[in-house]
Amino acid sequence: MLKNYSFVKDGVSVFGTQILTLVIGFVSGVLLARWLGPAGRGAFTALLVYPTIMISLLSMGTRQATVYYLGKKKYSESEVVGVTLLLLIFSSIIGVITSVAIISYTQNSDYSLILILLTSFTIPANLTINYFTGILIGKQRINKFNKFMYLVPIINLVLIIFLVFFIKLYIVGAVLATLISNIVLALYALLSINREYSLKICYRPELIKRMVSLGFTYALSLFILNLNYRVDVIILEHLSNVTEIGQYTIGVGFAELLWQLPTAFGLVIFSYSANAKNSNKFSQDIAKMIRIVFPVVLAGSIFLYFSSEYIIPFLYGNEYTPSVKMLKILLPGIVMMSFFKIINMDLAGRGKPGVTITAFLPAVLVNIVLNIILVPDFGGCGAAFASTISYTLASVSILYYYMKITQLSLSDIFICKKSDIDLILGLIHTLPIKR
Repeated sequence: MLKNYSFVKDGVSVFGTQILTLVIGFVSGVLLARWLGPAGRGAFTALLVYPTIMISLLSMGTRQATVYYLGKKKYSESEVVGVTLLLLIFSSIIGVITSVAIISYTQNSDYSLILILLTSFTIPANLTINYFTGILIGKQRINKFNKFMYLVPIINLVLIIFLVFFIKLYIVGAVLATLISNIVLALYALLSINREYSLKICYRPELIKRMVSLGFTYALSLFILNLNYRVDVIILEHLSNVTEIGQYTIGVGFAELLWQLPTAFGLVIFSYSANAKNSNKFSQDIAKMIRIVFPVVLAGSIFLYFSSEYIIPFLYGNEYTPSVKMLKILLPGIVMMSFFKIINMDLAGRGKPGVTITAFLPAVLVNIVLNIILVPDFGGCGAAFASTISYTLASVSILYYYMKITQLSLSDIFICKKSDIDLILGLIHTLPIKR
């Protein structure tokens, strides 16, 4: 059993915050789906795909590199923060210019210049939040990090109601809501860090080189992950239509609900793994988390499989009924990816993002090829099948590498033990429940 429950408590804390943000984001999604319709929802999703991919690439893995160097204490905290600010400015400028160029190149008549600019300026706001929350994670300030997680969707929901419903700006209003909510939190992040570190650009070539070098590997890893998550939407945009994208987005969104628990623990794992003194001992704790989380995700997938055909039409309307079949095809791959999300964060905390690249790059190529083959005939269902095959391939691959690195066996990772039950019961007893 773990010597203390701080690791698990932080995971539960992040999960609780994610549930709150999930509920708020869910309401926002339902409102946008109804107010924009499948075509408008699809256009909004397609418009944000390129900035999302750009953010994952241009983050340059700085958040992960920041967490790593703060945890290992190889440089002073002020130096790490100063270099992070310098990299933020550089990547933001490149991101906006590149995003405007790429979206303009698509020559979609629905995308006005103002819409393209508003969408592109979400990049520096997102990068600011991304970079500086890395400092909070590196210092294991999980509670403060949680604030950033739930404030963005709250502000976004309020703005969606005002700009889309009352002002009737529709897609422009949805993009504005996304932009403004991220700008507000970006400013809050800068002020919070400035109070503690007095933000100043630091030019230290050695540290810059080390952070960019390690960060690039992290960034490439994240880029490949995000590309695998979003390449289906890109191919749907070119080989199908925005209505199909809107329906597919709802199916994906529902399926990815199952990732909330492993994602919550994955983030905390990253922080603790970077600070861990004994990596092999920590991997035993990771295996324990998988043994607890994986059955929960599996049970949730069974529930979604049978309930989605009632829930989705009820919430979004009958025009989203095709989303149900897409969701059901996605579920096996989503379940397989649940343990990947935990394992991947331990490897990242160890400074080994290259393993993710090795495991996921072939899966991305398979995903692209299958999407090109299947989408013209099967639309969103073909994209869902391609994703399931890709997710399964990547998860099995990274599991193989992880077992080699940690010397853990399949039974260590998946067979429930009495100590797992003891951990859960011990955690329950620590909760402030009145008896």
